[in-house]
Amino acid sequence: MALEDRIRTSVDQAVQGLVSEFLSLNSDEVTRQVGEAEQRLQAEFEHKLTELEERHREHLAEQLRDAVEAEAGRQLAEIQDQAERQLADAEALADERLRTAVAEAEARAIASTQASIAAARVTEREQEMAGITRLVESIRGLDGATSLSEVLDALALAAAREAARAAVVVLKGDHITGWRLSGFGPRDAQPKSIDLPLQDAGVIAMAVSSARAATTRNGAADGPGFEHLPEDRMGMAIPVLVGGRVVAVVYADGVTSDANGYAVPSGWPEVIEVLARHAGRCLEALTAQKAAGPSTGGTRRSGTHAAARTAATSGAAG
Repeated sequence: MALEDRIRTSVDQAVQGLVSEFLSLNSDEVTRQVGEAEQRLQAEFEHKLTELEERHREHLAEQLRDAVEAEAGRQLAEIQDQAERQLADAEALADERLRTAVAEAEARAIASTQASIAAARVTEREQEMAGITRLVESIRGLDGATSLSEVLDALALAAAREAARAAVVVLKGDHITGWRLSGFGPRDAQPKSIDLPLQDAGVIAMAVSSARAATTRNGAADGPGFEHLPEDRMGMAIPVLVGGRVVAVVYADGVTSDANGYAVPSGWPEVIEVLARHAGRCLEALTAQKAAGPSTGGTRRSGTHAAARTAATSGAAG
């Protein structure tokens, strides 16, 4: 056998021996390392499995969230649609109820207005009839007077029923003297305390000078002279004519004791003028009766004027 072969054989034998010895000596270590490797692999496997499970759970949770959000969005959309439909229905119902309520309110307002108008017309008619009744009674009172003094008294009473303040004054030369007063407070009890020159009698002087009705409207004249007249109130003076001559004057205004005037428009000025004119006719008739005699027209007319002036003057002095 060649040396080389013998050496190789020896080396192989030695190596095999060493390997056998190494294997026999390191079997426990290998077993330990294999166990450790298995443990590491098991740990890695379990770790990977845990990661996989965690990712799977996260994926499932994400899918679940997406599904929940989608369902919530769908339900929210349905709720919004339902709410919008309900709101539209409610608005339509509210509009219908509003139209019904407005129609009913308009109907009630129309009915109330018509009732108010009817009531106002009834009230107006009642007031008109009451005014006519008063006027008729006043005319009857004037017609029933049997003396010049009674005529003036009836005129003063009638004027007091129509106006807030009324006064009948008679002429005495170039003065006016009170006959009867109403609405002037304490002065009513002492009408003859009024004794004014015509020039100081304001609207009364205007009525005397013109022999026709005069008012303080538009500042044409002052009040009656013996009493203050507010600027926003109208005073009126109407002469009582007998045969074309002024023997007395009726003054009236709408000033009340509480500073409130009569309702406007008011018919008292026209009524007062009718009463003054009729009183003049009554005085003419009475004076004509007193002056009646065998004398003819001219003398009778002159006697009528004189009798009227004398009666008015003597009444004022009394």
